[in-house]
Amino acid sequence: MLSRSTLVWVATAVVAATAAFVGAKAFTIYQAPRMVMSTIEDTIAQRAGGWNACWHNRQFGPVPGGAKRANPDSVVTLMAYDLFNGPVRVSGETWPDYWSMSLYQQNSDNYFVTNDRDIERGKFDFIIALPGHKLPDHKFSAANTRRINSPTNKGIMLIRRFVKEEADMPALLENQDLMRCNPLALHDPVG
Repeated sequence: MLSRSTLVWVATAVVAATAAFVGAKAFTIYQAPRMVMSTIEDTIAQRAGGWNACWHNRQFGPVPGGAKRANPDSVVTLMAYDLFNGPVRVSGETWPDYWSMSLYQQNSDNYFVTNDRDIERGKFDFIIALPGHKLPDHKFSAANTRRINSPTNKGIMLIRRFVKEEADMPALLENQDLMRCNPLALHDPVG
């Protein structure tokens, strides 16, 4: 039979192990993705010159010495957004060979995806906002303008364009340069 002090010691060890497990689980599931996303968002914002601005990869194929990409034929545009001061607007033209846009919330969940097959006339115009943001009516006058509610204040936008060969790059750079992404208040009214 176990002594009373042994039972107390075992009970304390079980409670401590349970608390450690719950704490590690909470960190792994809830905090670790947010910490990783914050690092990625800061890196993107630094490259783009700030939050709510786009950074365009302007190089075809693998980057010597760079991180390996899932598909070196994809040329990406990235934006780290922060909706604390209001919505962000992203507009431009899709790319003929393949174009997609994905949005990721602060815990790294992918909450929105669209591609060139979903978009009529090859032009896109999205307003990324929090559910509580009220938008001026004139900002929705364009038929293609679409509101996307972000579940969190901060997140990442990723646009992928498939480029067949390096000769496509001048047209792709022009496509990137026509794209606008900035706070809604700085975007031109749509007529």
